[in-house]
Amino acid sequence: MNVRRATEDDRTTLYGLWDEWVERESSIPSWVEDAREGTRAGIDTAVRFGSAVIAEERGDVLGFACGVMQGLRIGDLTELYVRPNARRRGIAGELVCAVIAGLRERGAAFVTGGVGPDNAPARNFYEKAGFRTVELRLIVDIDALERRLAARS
Repeated sequence: MNVRRATEDDRTTLYGLWDEWVERESSIPSWVEDAREGTRAGIDTAVRFGSAVIAEERGDVLGFACGVMQGLRIGDLTELYVRPNARRRGIAGELVCAVIAGLRERGAAFVTGGVGPDNAPARNFYEKAGFRTVELRLIVDIDALERRLAARS
């Protein structure tokens, strides 16, 4: 298995892997606007700055990861996906290490990442790697919130 930096020629592959992840495992919530376009822009930024990576084996793409800088010292691990048939082999860790190397070159001293609350395998991976929760973001439909708050009055 080989992990390498993604190039401009890999963009279509990276976009396809993200689409595969969404289709198989993580539908986009209705409240997220322009997720596909925003993700593609983030992938483009990661490729341009050397912090997008691909795992391959015998010509097959096994997964990818991307990171972008958020300020001068914080890198954000924006994408991490390993195809189901390639999991439990340490590939996610190798992908993250390769992204971190690219972010470190750009000055990152810390890295953030996000994961859905129901994605227990990913949460377990991040926690074992040393990530800790620093913020819990919540969302509610405005109409439902107004009804609930009005009912309390």
